[in-house]
Amino acid sequence: MQEGIFKYGIIVGRFQHIHKGHQKLIEIGLRLCDKLLIFIGSANQKISSRNPYTYEYRKLLIETIYQDEVKTGKIIIAPLNDFKDSRALTPLWGDYVLKSAKDILGGYPNCIIYGKDKDIFRCFSKEAVKKLTEVYVDRDSLMISATKMRNYLLEDNIEEWKKFSDEKIYDKYYELKEKLEQYYCKKK
Repeated sequence: MQEGIFKYGIIVGRFQHIHKGHQKLIEIGLRLCDKLLIFIGSANQKISSRNPYTYEYRKLLIETIYQDEVKTGKIIIAPLNDFKDSRALTPLWGDYVLKSAKDILGGYPNCIIYGKDKDIFRCFSKEAVKKLTEVYVDRDSLMISATKMRNYLLEDNIEEWKKFSDEKIYDKYYELKEKLEQYYCKKK
């Protein structure tokens, strides 16, 4: 096995649901890191329009796509509960993420990979960043978001949905759609 530049890397995302933009982050993480921890955020949240899929279901989708990497331990998938105010991206949140990662990995992560976001700079203290390499990935290069993916499902636009989905989850289209529609039907 070729060794990466970093021993441990982490990615944090809600993956509601996973799409090729998320996969771009994961692929970069796999190339750079010997072991990649994927935190699935908002794991403790109830089903909502912002979080329509459970942690377990989101994990299953990622495992379906990255079956070999999960099997060999190159990818570890773990839940990450929201920290107090779920929208509070502060150094306290960053410390919580890094401590959670250290507890799982048995060592401090060397690298964090995330999509460029104007708020991300508020997430980690200067002290934490000294120990960590931050890898920014252009979020706009694929022009996709989980919100768009959910809209494709609700509109039954399978062709657009497939453009941004891994073929390993094509067979989950109707299941994803049904779970989403169940939430919206209950809401009405």
